[in-house]
Amino acid sequence: MNHVNFALLDLFDYTFAPRYAQVGRVIEGMFTVNVSDDDKPLLSLKKSIREDAIVQEWETIQRIVISLQRKTTSQAALIRKLSTYSNTHPLVQALTEYDRLIKARYLLNYIDDSALRNYVQRALNRGETYHQLRRAVASVNGNRFRGSSDQEIDIWNECARLLTNAIIYFNSLILSKLLVYYRSTGEQESLELVKRVSPVAWLNVNLNGTYSFTFEQNVINMAEILSPLTGKVRELEK
Repeated sequence: MNHVNFALLDLFDYTFAPRYAQVGRVIEGMFTVNVSDDDKPLLSLKKSIREDAIVQEWETIQRIVISLQRKTTSQAALIRKLSTYSNTHPLVQALTEYDRLIKARYLLNYIDDSALRNYVQRALNRGETYHQLRRAVASVNGNRFRGSSDQEIDIWNECARLLTNAIIYFNSLILSKLLVYYRSTGEQESLELVKRVSPVAWLNVNLNGTYSFTFEQNVINMAEILSPLTGKVRELEK
């Protein structure tokens, strides 16, 4: 049911914002592109939105959303149910038309709003960088931590995700404290530099070695960690 992602996410007040590798082809598939009298591109839908189909099934759509919100049904169960319906089923047609409506609005905004395009690209870059870090964590020791059984592989995957998120949290904490420090000192150049640093990095983290994870160890002293960058300790302890 990938063809109703725009609809389902919009119903939950989320925005589905994909980056298309061939956005021109996607636009041409939905819109007819002409030239106006003042030589500006003019877009019109190749196929009008059937609002009546949406209105007819709107109560059913609302009940589905409430069921998902209350967790009386699952998304997987909903998708399985919808997959059994034919394309001519009224509910499928309503969701499809609603999806086309939201997708058309998104594409028009994507064309006109450079800030939106930049945001989508940055989000994609963050996702790709996260997966790179995740693979780096998982490949430590030549993947020999992976295990052989399904249960061991599941544990290995969850541990790799946990460590990946721990690294991102650690880096985010460092960057947050640096932001606060440089704002208080008025060091604008350093402040702008910190703003451009991604928390999804691991050059500062040694992924190899022997680690002991216990609650008896001393809490990490962030002031000491940051002092080589700031030359200060006391201010960062606040």
